[in-house]
Amino acid sequence: MLERMSSWRMMTASQKAGKHWISIRTIYRDIRTLEQSGIPIVVEEGRAYRLLEGYQLPPVMFTEAEANALVTVELLLGKRLDSSLTEHYTTALTKIRSILRSGQKAKTELLMERLQIRSYDEDAVKRSHLMALQSAITDFQVVDLSYQSVRGVHSRRRVEPFALYRTQLHWIMIAYCRVRQDFRSFRLTGIQELRPTGQQFDPHSLTLADYLRQARENSRWTPATPLSVGGLNLRANQNHQIFCAMQTVSIESFYVVGIAVRTKKANGQAERDIPALWERFLREGVADRITDKLDPTVYAVYTDYEGDHTQDYTFLIGCRVVDLEGVPEGMTGRAIPGGNFCHYLAKGNLQAGVVQQVWETIWQSELSRSYRADFEVYGVKALQPTDAEVNVMVGVAD
Repeated sequence: MLERMSSWRMMTASQKAGKHWISIRTIYRDIRTLEQSGIPIVVEEGRAYRLLEGYQLPPVMFTEAEANALVTVELLLGKRLDSSLTEHYTTALTKIRSILRSGQKAKTELLMERLQIRSYDEDAVKRSHLMALQSAITDFQVVDLSYQSVRGVHSRRRVEPFALYRTQLHWIMIAYCRVRQDFRSFRLTGIQELRPTGQQFDPHSLTLADYLRQARENSRWTPATPLSVGGLNLRANQNHQIFCAMQTVSIESFYVVGIAVRTKKANGQAERDIPALWERFLREGVADRITDKLDPTVYAVYTDYEGDHTQDYTFLIGCRVVDLEGVPEGMTGRAIPGGNFCHYLAKGNLQAGVVQQVWETIWQSELSRSYRADFEVYGVKALQPTDAEVNVMVGVAD
């Protein structure tokens, strides 16, 4: 209990009782025992407890497993995380080592000689802003950024840091951008320069959970303006149905990583290349090897058109990801441009060619296509191939 109180600013009896599945009466008894032992405990509002400011705990005694864990984490930090974090952690660990018993010191030194962690994270040395951003978040401090996007575009931003999270490869900062007048995410590897302004901002009422929930909702398709497609709203036979939503759908740009092939419709090449790529995608478990994917949904993307659908294009099967940094070896990534899309829904047997029937319908239509990118979406409802639903999104002129 004493260690818990020293690490918390304030602790209530109910918090302690709930965490350790004991009664509040037991907590009160233990508090009295500590007080009788000479520990200065301050009681606030009748129920919350804290140690008197300035009181120092006796030297901490670590178990061998705890000391080994500290050494191992130091090596992990040194290889994988922000350099400013590793610097402060190493300083803190040096202080901790000073209170270890001589036998523990000898064992930790031996362990350091026998542990090695290899890393291929080439940008690790570039990251040195994590601690400064942590302070900016807790102090509500506005910062200036010189930022380079994944596409290489430089910009100056004045932001209100809100939260930090780490993907499998990168630290990401969420901040309110005063230039864009909205929340934005920034990879720490893209921050070229960071300068505190000394200016404070009012805390945001939004929580991180609220932000992530809204981000997921905003990533869904939203109806835009109606679009006539000349009566192609329904086509059916005994195997499948094809529905056209009779409207455009506005979609923001996003990233997809997977495997791809360059193909074309002429001479039946696409009819051979596309099934072969699907077979490889499934056989090699490509979806499971894509890091930083947003969800298990599979996207089949048609992009990099040389002209219309009769000419060369790239066909890619993969998943949506946070960005295109750290694309796994042997895979490729594409930024799918945003814009207006016509939404078709294919329902039926995938093995009977329901998706192919959608494309036959599209090719025969007078749809004003943009030929920037088209894609198919295979979500949960596509898991049963004989009774599936697949969304087909066709880019149209804005």
